[in-house]
Amino acid sequence: MLRNISLKLPKTSVDIKVFSANLTHSSAEYINEDRYKLLSKEHITEAVKLSPALSMVSSEMWRTAHQTFLNHGLSTQNFLQIATGNPKVLMRSPMKVIEALEFWRTCQFGEYCLFLLITKYPELLDVNDQQKLLKHISFLKSYVNTDKNVWKLLMTCPSLMQDSVKNIEARMSYFKNVMCLEIPEIIKSKALTKPLEEIKCRHIFLERLRLFRPRPKKVDPNQHTDNPRLYKITDTSDKTFATKICHVTAEEYESFKILFRREIERKEEETENKELLSDDDDN
Repeated sequence: MLRNISLKLPKTSVDIKVFSANLTHSSAEYINEDRYKLLSKEHITEAVKLSPALSMVSSEMWRTAHQTFLNHGLSTQNFLQIATGNPKVLMRSPMKVIEALEFWRTCQFGEYCLFLLITKYPELLDVNDQQKLLKHISFLKSYVNTDKNVWKLLMTCPSLMQDSVKNIEARMSYFKNVMCLEIPEIIKSKALTKPLEEIKCRHIFLERLRLFRPRPKKVDPNQHTDNPRLYKITDTSDKTFATKICHVTAEEYESFKILFRREIERKEEETENKELLSDDDDN
């Protein structure tokens, strides 16, 4: 049986009920009664329901992990969200948890923004190489210009931390040089996590329907355009993209995808043949 873990916590204005829609009404009332919050058996029970892997965590591990996060400024609500999102964190030593937090602090997002990020995406606490982390953050910053924009990008696209520089560069180049988009529009979408072929397919489909025209490079970026916003192009299902953005049937877009794939394969084959001919000429 799990025991209540009574820890004196700092005051917080955040309602712990936000932690989970599954948090029971009675336990939520119990939490809100006391100005100094307790990590109770009810919290742990609800957390285990959300993430069964937490059933393997001992009471001592819960207590130690909870205290570690509190000592570094996170609330009980933050802790519970992190625990359910990444149970492995509770099984690490306090030193490893603190190390991961300090690695992320060096990214200069600020405490408030950092806590929002790791609470929303607890898997980011799996970082174990500070040099690699800072190098990747610096790479992203070279495109989006500021620490705040890197944070905004990761709040939308956390998987970029595992993506390769080559893939990100290819997508970013397409957005900036082909679609002529500005950074603020790019970081408001999930487009950088999408396969480049899918991005090209949707963009070219819109162009052929005359629903997308690249903005001239010397035009004020704030000037109105009738082009669909990037998030509407990339962050939608095929059906929604076809019917709501392109105003065609889903079947028409599916047919175009097949033709587009064949077109790409034909171009790739032509390129390979040219390279073979070039090699023959050299020999």
